[in-house]
Amino acid sequence: MPFGLPRSGPSRVVAVTTAVALATGAAGWLIGAQVRSPADAAAAHRPPQPSLITVPVEKRTLTATVTAQGTVAYGAPQPLTLTGSVATGAGVTGATPLITKAPAAGRTLREGDVLLEVSGRPVLVLTGKVPMYRNLTRGSTGDDVRQLRSALRRLLPGRGVSRSGPLDGGALDAVASWYDRRGYQAAKPSREERNELRRLEQAVTASKPAGGAVLATAKEELAEFKKTYGITIASGEVLFLPKLPVRLTTVTVKAGAPASGVIGTVADPTLVVNGDVASDDLDLLKVGMAATLEHSAGGTVPATLSALGAAAAPAAPAPSDPDRSSGEGQEEEEAPEATGGTPVRLKPKSQKKLTRYAGQAVKITIKVGGTGHAVLTVPVAAVFTSSDGQARVTVQDGSGAVRDVAVEAGLTTGGNVQVTPATPAALRAGDRVVVGTA
Repeated sequence: MPFGLPRSGPSRVVAVTTAVALATGAAGWLIGAQVRSPADAAAAHRPPQPSLITVPVEKRTLTATVTAQGTVAYGAPQPLTLTGSVATGAGVTGATPLITKAPAAGRTLREGDVLLEVSGRPVLVLTGKVPMYRNLTRGSTGDDVRQLRSALRRLLPGRGVSRSGPLDGGALDAVASWYDRRGYQAAKPSREERNELRRLEQAVTASKPAGGAVLATAKEELAEFKKTYGITIASGEVLFLPKLPVRLTTVTVKAGAPASGVIGTVADPTLVVNGDVASDDLDLLKVGMAATLEHSAGGTVPATLSALGAAAAPAAPAPSDPDRSSGEGQEEEEAPEATGGTPVRLKPKSQKKLTRYAGQAVKITIKVGGTGHAVLTVPVAAVFTSSDGQARVTVQDGSGAVRDVAVEAGLTTGGNVQVTPATPAALRAGDRVVVGTA
């Protein structure tokens, strides 16, 4: 049953007055609840009490590394230069010799291979430090002849070529045999030389009736001519290289180009990685250190640091002639950019795994040290030095209480540092150390 105000009289006045007073009081309380003094407002904007940021102490093996960028390449590039001239064949005029069959970049050259053709004649590569500077004929002697004999003994072990001595018929026959195997003919006496031999032989025959000094002179001239008569090895048909095999990394000529000067670049066929490290890291490195190479596909290949500094500086590529162009399939190589760092060279332990990445960039990680076993580690930010010069960490227990623990700092790498507590039981793996506040 609803209650209402009296219709009139003193009771109604009292009820109305009471209701108004209650409403006014409630409104005043609400307004008062929203109004704060300046001191209350300032207190409300004060930051909360800071809390500690902690991380657990870990036990693990630390490894210190130096990282760098490198490029997979074939080692020790050297310019390849043609010298001398090839034998003149039938129908060949005295014009400048031209390349009639250009070499192909990316090929591995082995001893006895034909590098290219000049005016239809082969240019063979053989091992030797002395360049081919002259034509070799019967009776020739010298270092170049010894190199040729050594090459023939390796290429044709069953021919019985002697180690030393003037170039004789046996060695020249071996040369002819090797030319034949490669699909060419060794340079035999020219028509003029054959005619001269015939003339000298006829002179001996004609001098026999006279005998005496006339015959002796004719025989002497014939014998002198025969000393050099026979197969000739033209100076431009053999290219001695200090080391074989080599990889033909670049070619700067094509068929029809003059056969002289630099024609490309050769390099050790063994893949290496050339890179640069920051000069500040140089004192940390030693030849023989283990390293890891990470290629573009994400795989890794173990390697060894094989050279530092000047010994690791890549050689400049062979100069290219803008008027010459490479043959089909030539591999382009850019000159290494100067980085301001110190050159390093690494030898991968697996050639096969890096062959497809030749010319590409890889990440180099060189191991320069490590703990060798699991140790207590904390972030570098957790270690501080107190006023007495002692390194310490702050440990927070489960209740929130903190305590400082004296430690000895060890190897630092990757933002972590090895710590050894002064009191062994004072710090264990799993303890939480303070690294900051929030």
